[in-house]
Amino acid sequence: MVFDFLNPFAVLVDPVFSPLLALKPHIGLFVFATILTVIIYGINKLMINKKVAKEIKDKLAFVKENLTKAQKEGKKDEINKFLSEYMAINNQYLRQTFKVMIVTFIVVIILFPWANTKFSGVTVAQLPFALPFIGTTMGWIAWYFLVSITGSWLLRKIIGE
Repeated sequence: MVFDFLNPFAVLVDPVFSPLLALKPHIGLFVFATILTVIIYGINKLMINKKVAKEIKDKLAFVKENLTKAQKEGKKDEINKFLSEYMAINNQYLRQTFKVMIVTFIVVIILFPWANTKFSGVTVAQLPFALPFIGTTMGWIAWYFLVSITGSWLLRKIIGE
């Protein structure tokens, strides 16, 4: 497999997640995906300064509004000014989120090999119909994405974001 070099990480996290193997695959992966979703959400909460992110978003909205107005009026000098300002502010926002993305990526690189070694080739869910590109069976990665997307949406709704 392409990611065999990551197997040492799977061995490291095995003592933590191996109790999930006693459960049915869909339930074990549900718990795994939920734990990983909560970890990633926590990383986002800890690393992103909400106040700074909101200020940046507000600045972006203000500049975009002025840019649109200048475009409608056909003022080329103002368009260039607002466009360069928009790009500078957007770079600030990208720097804020890029740090979080790297840490999240590291967490995923550490935990995904475990799921791959334990659930590779296992049918997690049998679908009553055929889906394009998936078929009638769902493997661990498709199940993970289904659970994590739903779980992160629910977590945000529960917390009130």
